[in-house]
Amino acid sequence: MLRYSLALVVGIVSTNVLALDKQFFSIKHTEFTPYHDDGGYSAISDSIEFDSSSFRELMYQSPTDKAFSIQISGLLNAKNEFEEMKAAFDWGGIVLVASNGTIEGSFKETDEARLPGNQDPDELFQTMLPSETEFKGESQFFAIGYDRGGSIVGLGYTRTVAPVVLSVSTRQQYEFGYNPYTGKYENYHPEGTYPWEAVDAEGTIEQLGLWVRLDPFKKAFEEVGKNGQSVGELFFAADVMTGIAQYTPGDKVKEDYANATEQAAAARGRPGEGTTLEVASATSLITNRLTYATGVHGVFPIADAIVGASLGVEGTLSVNLFESDPVFGSGADAEMSTESFSMGYGFFLRVAAAY
Repeated sequence: MLRYSLALVVGIVSTNVLALDKQFFSIKHTEFTPYHDDGGYSAISDSIEFDSSSFRELMYQSPTDKAFSIQISGLLNAKNEFEEMKAAFDWGGIVLVASNGTIEGSFKETDEARLPGNQDPDELFQTMLPSETEFKGESQFFAIGYDRGGSIVGLGYTRTVAPVVLSVSTRQQYEFGYNPYTGKYENYHPEGTYPWEAVDAEGTIEQLGLWVRLDPFKKAFEEVGKNGQSVGELFFAADVMTGIAQYTPGDKVKEDYANATEQAAAARGRPGEGTTLEVASATSLITNRLTYATGVHGVFPIADAIVGASLGVEGTLSVNLFESDPVFGSGADAEMSTESFSMGYGFFLRVAAAY
């Protein structure tokens, strides 16, 4: 068996007025670029660079002229690996969705954001970047819903591993007076100032909620299958999900912070006086996620088959309101921003055939 690729979609579609009594097969290629602004990213936007990621989607749907039918869909990653999946359901109207993609990029130093150990111990407000300058995260989506003839309604789940900016409470008591390390009268700490922000490159955000999907390209195939006439038009497609979210911190940021504060203390002649970092998980009881696509598609009957193509722009928008869990420790503690806002965009091409 081939190795698991990026995604599987298994769904069962009930017969409706625009039923497509043919096998449906499509391939979709997307170039996607994440973009982050609010929720802490704006402060270090010059330090986080995201690379474009490529996605390929394969989709197969069995004829829907029967009371029960099975739909299978999958994603291919950049290495063109595809895992053959078998559907175990035969219940009309039920749709299962799963997808996977990568989020890649790099970090670079600025005056405010530094790699661990490169912070200026006399600067009060500095951000600690991860020790590894490149990162590779992932994004997954799973859903189960019911086909209501043009729209799908159900439950959705997302899991994203990507950089998260954390606010740090250093618990340091600063002194105002003559700083022998700078020769100035200012606020300073004998151990050196610890970073007040840190980037968790392995932060995991999971979302669960009510899910609704619209796919006008697939609906155009059903119209051509019914009327036998070509369809060419602008379209708007969307996935909407609203529910709850959970943030789980990675482990690497704790190790980096311990190393950074140890080096800061050692620079002041106080080796061994670094500090630990406790990172709080967080829960959002209000989370909204939108994935949209807009462009143009054309669908044409050819002999006993139907072919079509779709191209345009797609993007995502996610908004969360997090409340951090309490943390207990003797060192510094960190939590993510209450308001988490992220988005991304991409260009896609999708071709399909029904036969």
